[in-house]
Amino acid sequence: MTRSPSLAEDLSYIRDLAEAGQNAPLLGGRFLAMWGGLVTLAYLGHFLIATGAVVQLGGLAYLYLWIVFGALGGIGQFLLVSGARGKPGQASASNRVQAVLWTTSGMFLSVYFLGLIARMLLTGEGVEGFYWSVPMVLGLYGIGQYVTGAISGQGALKFAGIAAFAGVLAAVFLTGTEYIWLVGAASAFLAVFVPGLMMMRAEPSETV
Repeated sequence: MTRSPSLAEDLSYIRDLAEAGQNAPLLGGRFLAMWGGLVTLAYLGHFLIATGAVVQLGGLAYLYLWIVFGALGGIGQFLLVSGARGKPGQASASNRVQAVLWTTSGMFLSVYFLGLIARMLLTGEGVEGFYWSVPMVLGLYGIGQYVTGAISGQGALKFAGIAAFAGVLAAVFLTGTEYIWLVGAASAFLAVFVPGLMMMRAEPSETV
């Protein structure tokens, strides 16, 4: 006659499952690498246009730059989301927190820029809102990285969050100057793109 598992064994089994889920690798590296790389290039492009380092096209240059940025980001996001569906480890606490944080940040930024663009089209004012968006974006990066690092126990992500907050300090100080775009580019590269690559390298081909 086989012995029925005791309550202690059942609890131990449940605890092992929970710990396995908690320690599942983070799966958001590809998203961080893509957006971090795009933002870095977009901020650099904006700086080059603003300082006259590239051929002057007036306001159209900025329009083309950010339209391309939005198109590439939208297509890339769709492809990455499609490829990540059903990937093991998505149900872990760390991956759920990371997904919610970045999705919510994206929704907030979309609303902000929609309102800003609408104001500029209707009134011709509000360009300063683009300068103030840089510390705001970096602040969201910092929150996302630090919270994810705290939940997952990854000190490198917490450090990336602190680096993004340092970028906020520099960006606020330089608001109104074109150097703010260089601060944004450097912060996006160090606090988002590089950690994204590190997470991709740490992610096994099959998450168990």
